Amino acid sequence: MSKRFLLLTLLLGGALSACTVLPERVPTDLYQLPPSSLRANSDGQTLNGLRIDTPTTSDALGGSRVLVMPGDNSFQAYPDARWSAPAALLWRDWILDAFWRDGRVSALSTSSDGLEASVELGGMLRGLHHERLGGRSQAVIRYDAQLVQTGSRRILASHRFEASEPVNGDTVGDFVAALGVAADRLATDLIEWTITSGQ
Repeated sequence: MSKRFLLLTLLLGGALSACTVLPERVPTDLYQLPPSSLRANSDGQTLNGLRIDTPTTSDALGGSRVLVMPGDNSFQAYPDARWSAPAALLWRDWILDAFWRDGRVSALSTSSDGLEASVELGGMLRGLHHERLGGRSQAVIRYDAQLVQTGSRRILASHRFEASEPVNGDTVGDFVAALGVAADRLATDLIEWTITSGQ
């Protein structure tokens, strides 16, 4: 009986000491892009249907880290901050919402829905980050868009879109707010171009 008690005491003591060795988990803040502020637009041309593909991206932007470029052409990640989804997926879903809010495309879907569509919007996300270059602090989005006819896989049009917005503050929240403004500006041009090119 005493041996069993001694063994249990040693095991319990080892488990408790192991727990004290582990570092405390630092909380991670999850961020998403602010909802688009675009309003319903009844002017001009419309498009019957559109499928939005998840863009390709670089390894640096492939994850969910919130990135900052400090000026030496390298990326650093904000500590303890993550996007709520991988950056490319976050961008696809945000663009989908912007199209819904604009209202001029009658049928919208994403590539993961597996639904038929005659036209697909895809491309490459080249930037979704905070740049601190030459004393400027700005939120930057760069998106190389391609509009593809799904049946023939023929490229109907391609265009590079870029938008930036000054970041007023030093927090991740300040950067995310500026990124939302830049995204709205880019989406306005992207939607017009998509509808015109998809006719």
